[in-house]
Order: sequence, then C-alpha cells, then structure tokens
Amino acid sequence: MKTAARSSAVAGLGFAALLGLALLLLSYLRLAALLKTDAFHNPKVVAETLTEPLWHTQLGFNILMFVLAQLALHFAFGASCLLLALASERAWPKAKATRRQWILVWFVLGALCLLIMNASYFPRSSLGAPYKAIGHVALFGVTPSLFLSTCVVTGAAVTILLALFRTLGPRRMVALGVGAAVMVATTGFLLHATVPHANPVPSRPNVIVLGIDSLRPDMATTENTPYMRAFLDQSLQLTDAVTPLARTFPSWVSILTGRHPHTTGAFMNLLPRDLIREGSTLPSQLREKGYRAVYAIDETRFSNVDASYGFDRALTPPIGGSDFVLAWFSDTPLSNVVMNTWLGALLFPYQYANRAAFVTYDPDSFVKRVERGLDTRQPLFLALHLTLPHWPFEWADSALPREDQAPTYEAGTRWKYINASHRADKQFGDLLALLERKGLLANAIVVALSDHGEAFGAEDEFLTEALPGEEESVISAQEKGHGTSVFSPRQYHTVLGFRAYGAAAGLLPAPRAVDGKVSLLDIVPTILDLLKMPATQPLDGMSLLPLFRDEPAAAERFADRIRFTESEYNPGGFDTSNMTASALAAAATVYRVDPRTDRLQVRAELVKTILSTRQYAALLGDSFAAAVPKDTGGNPYRFVYEPAAGRVDPKEEARLRDALEKRFDIQFGNLTTEVKSKLQ
Repeated sequence: MKTAARSSAVAGLGFAALLGLALLLLSYLRLAALLKTDAFHNPKVVAETLTEPLWHTQLGFNILMFVLAQLALHFAFGASCLLLALASERAWPKAKATRRQWILVWFVLGALCLLIMNASYFPRSSLGAPYKAIGHVALFGVTPSLFLSTCVVTGAAVTILLALFRTLGPRRMVALGVGAAVMVATTGFLLHATVPHANPVPSRPNVIVLGIDSLRPDMATTENTPYMRAFLDQSLQLTDAVTPLARTFPSWVSILTGRHPHTTGAFMNLLPRDLIREGSTLPSQLREKGYRAVYAIDETRFSNVDASYGFDRALTPPIGGSDFVLAWFSDTPLSNVVMNTWLGALLFPYQYANRAAFVTYDPDSFVKRVERGLDTRQPLFLALHLTLPHWPFEWADSALPREDQAPTYEAGTRWKYINASHRADKQFGDLLALLERKGLLANAIVVALSDHGEAFGAEDEFLTEALPGEEESVISAQEKGHGTSVFSPRQYHTVLGFRAYGAAAGLLPAPRAVDGKVSLLDIVPTILDLLKMPATQPLDGMSLLPLFRDEPAAAERFADRIRFTESEYNPGGFDTSNMTASALAAAATVYRVDPRTDRLQVRAELVKTILSTRQYAALLGDSFAAAVPKDTGGNPYRFVYEPAAGRVDPKEEARLRDALEKRFDIQFGNLTTEVKSKLQ
C-alpha cells in the first residue's frame, strides 16, 4: 500500500520535468541566432583565448555548474506544477481533469506569468523586449504583471489551503494555522527586533573611499547628482584633480597605493596578477593598526581588484572569463525573475548584483550586498565603487532616450550617461545613509571621487583639431569614452572631495573649494598624514593637508609639480555595437583565459608592444605636453607642446620633455609640435 501511495504521489513527475526542460529550451531559442554571430562562429576567437581544452579549465567547471543550476531551477518549476496538480486533485475532486492536465494548466499559467513579469521587470531581456509594451501597460494603475501574478498566486494559495482543509479536517487545519502564525510572528520578531544599544565610537576614525565610475566634475551638479553635490559642498573639494590613467583598474590601484601605474606595474586592465608590484597598500597598512578592510564594486570584468590588494573581504561578483561567457546564457525568464533574490545569489553568483549583467542588474541589490558585508566591531576601511555610469549606461529597468533626446550618437550617449549617473548617485546616497545607520560616520574620514571622466565626442572635449600625421577617423575614435586619448581632458579630470564626520571633524579645515593641481595619487599620503601614520614605502603622491591648511608656499609647490596621465589599450577596429570576426579575432590574440583561475588576462609577451601604442602626457600648471607614438608605435615619439596662454617657455618645454622620457622610458625624435588648445 505504501509503495502504491508513493507511486501515485510521484505520477506525472516525468511529465512535469519535461515541461520544465521545455521551458528552458524555449527560452534559449534566441541562441540559435546568437550562435551564428562572429562571437561564436569564428573558431579562432575561442582557439586563441583558451590554451587548454575547455573541460580541463576552471571556466569549464563554472559553465557546468551554471548548466546544473539552470536545470535544477527549471526542474523545480516543473515539480512545483506537479505539487499544485496534486493539491488541485484534493481541492477540486469533482473536476474532470487528469493529473497531466492539471500539471499542464499550472505550467501554462506559471509560464505566462513568468513571461509577463520578465517583460515588465527586465524589458532588455531577449524574451522581454518583444513584449515590453504589454508588460508596462497599466489599467487603473495595475500592470498585467501585477494582475496576472496576483491571480496565479491567489489561485495557488486557495487551492493549497482547500487541499489541506480536505486532508486534515477543520481542527487540524486550525491548529496548523495557529502554529504557522506563531512561527511567522516569532521569525519576524527575531529578524527585525533591535537590541537597544549604541555602537561604540571607534577611537580611530573609519576611513571610507566612495567612488562613482566615469563621473565628470562638470556633471556633478545638483540636478544630475544631488547626493554627490551635497557631499562635495560640505567637503574640501579639489577643483583640478586628475587620474594618472583613465581606466578603473589602474586608477584604483593608484588610489589604494599612492603610487603611479608605472611604479606598481598596474598600467593596464587585465594584466596577470604576478606582474603587478603594488607593495604596501593603504588597506594593508590600516589592517596592521587593527582596521578591518573591505572592498566592494559591482563590476569586475576589467577591474580585477580583489582581497589580495590588502583587504579582509571583497564584496564583488566573481572575477573571471565566466563573467563574460555566462552573461549570454543567463537570460531566461525564470532565472531573471529570481536573479535579484537570495536564490539568484546562490545559483547565479556571476550575475547577481553584477552591473555587467545589466539586463537583470538591480542597483539596490548591490547596496544590500554591501550592507550584509559590513562589520562594525572594529575600525573600518571601506573602498567602494559604483559603475553604473560606465558603458552601456543601462540596468534592468533603466529608461531609454526618446528619438528627440537622442538624435545623434553624442546626444544619445550623453542622455544615457546622465541617467546612469543619477541612478548611481542614488546608490551613493543610500550607502551614506547605510553608513550613518550603522554608526560608521560617528568618527570617519570620507573621500568621494570618480576614477576618471568620460567623453562623448563633442567638439569642446578635445584639445586640438588634429594631430600631425593622424587621420581624422583616428581622432574621432579617440574623442569618445575614457582612456582613449590624453588630448581629451574630460576623460582624465576627476571628482575629488574630503570630508570628516563626527569625532574626526576637527582633522580637516572648514569646507571650501581648493584650486590646487592635484592627483588621485595624493589620496594615500593625505590619509596617512591625517592618521599620523608614516608611509612604509616611497609614494608618488603628495599630502594635501598643507594645501587644505593654506600653509605657506603650498599652492606654489602644487602648481610646480608635474602630473602625468596616459591613454590605454584600445583594440583596433573593435566596436561593441558591431563585433566583426576580424575585430574579435584580433582581440582574442591579445588575451587568454588562465585555465586554473579563470582570469581573463593580457598575454604577458604582448605588454611591451601594447605600451608602444599609447599616448603619454605631462601637465605643469596650465601647460600641457604629450608624447604621441608613430602610426606603428614605439620610439621615437613625437613631442606635442601646448604652453600656458600660448607663450613658449624653452625651459618649461625642456623640463616636460625630460619628465616624459624618464617617467615612461621613451625617446623623442626631432619633431616638436605646438598646439593651440580649443578649450582656452
């Protein structure tokens, strides 16, 4: 009898499992077109990137775990249809329907609900885009997603309750209800009850560095970024700060070390870890003094900072080639709907709270990740970066510009960038509120910054009309993005502000705008100076405290310093909106996936060649000098000089030439070009 009962209970399980698998396969119909694109059709792309058979690598293991997670999730969906079918048989015994028919009814209702929810919440997803108009239609303020999901959930709840009533009877049902209510109330109390106590104010100030990716100083306005603007207005705001390299990874390594990218070797994204010599970082020094150091970022594709840079914990998506690969395959209605829940975090770690997976990225999920990872039991060093204002400037429910808002590439990109900056600013405000709730601002030094700026191709964003010997098409490509040209100040000028809270307020002078010529390299020496800690290694930055305090000769000392910046590697012909086979194949020859760690890395043997293609710049006061490689790259470089106010100073010119040659180990030819800035 028991065997028969068990057989009856699981009858239809195979059919339900097949329906779950069918849902998964239907979700992947779009891949038929994707697999024919150059990204997959060209075998050279895969062959160049992988050095071992896929299933011998960590990437292969991660793909296998992802496949198992998708299968388990869709099997669970089918199994839930079976459970509802069993409940339906109990609840509605007079209905003339077989178990398979009940399973099919609940499957159709559930799948339809998933499709509508997916279109409503993830309109950029492959199966959401075709139906996004339906998903966002509202009747009396009720969307189809809300209406249908409410109906399905209510129907399922009524069916389950009625089935339990018919099975248990009235008395047992009442007892079960009371027990469930007590359990829910107890759990809710334990989860939300707060013990009245005050977090002790640490004797040493917390040190918090909050960054927003690509935020231009001229875009940090009350309208665009109200929380950042309010912070800067109450801080010592540096009005002329630059990054030594306008890419996130090199910039952040300099922020954490106070050392130049060519001092640490962190002069390029995706370098093999063993080529970087960061030395003693700020978090590692603070850990020796009893601090807990935490790093957090919501995108790690190109900025591979992890706990090895001196942190106790890194709150980030996993780093590796799997991040790139799985983004194509994670887009199914069922996985999308659970992606921003605890289940999504468990099953799909490469997509959860990952800005790179913008189709499903919920900005609030990253704030929640940070909240779960903070510990207030000891002084805290927190380095946190928000990447929404980085291309493609989109997330799960972000708006798209109308045709009148995006008549050109420049206008459309600028609109999306401002929209993304505004949403990242909301995250910035939420994080400040979180830090205050946890008592972390009762004694804190907070630095707000951007790692670099952004250019949209506007006429006023490039220093010169053209460079000698370069085609207009090359100049046009360099005018966009960040890290593409040293002749685009919008790319390397950054936001930077210092503010002290609570018990640390006396460490800094009153808020004001500070006009010194500064760099992100100056953050570490400034914080060490504030904490009265000696540097454990030579630093390339300078403490800003003399400038903040208006000490004698401080302004002159900063005005007389030479600040450096440079461009980064940009694969020739590589356009993210049109990935041609030749461009992908060319990029694949530059990178490889480490079979053991899954890290995507630049091939070490190509680093020297890549360096020979970039531009270098030296800034002295308002004068500008640059080293421009030949079309083929390498020495000798052309020297481009733009003197302040157009007055050539031979001594200054010689000083800048010498500084560029020494800092970047390059040589100049005999050609010197004077360039009149368009920005003056």
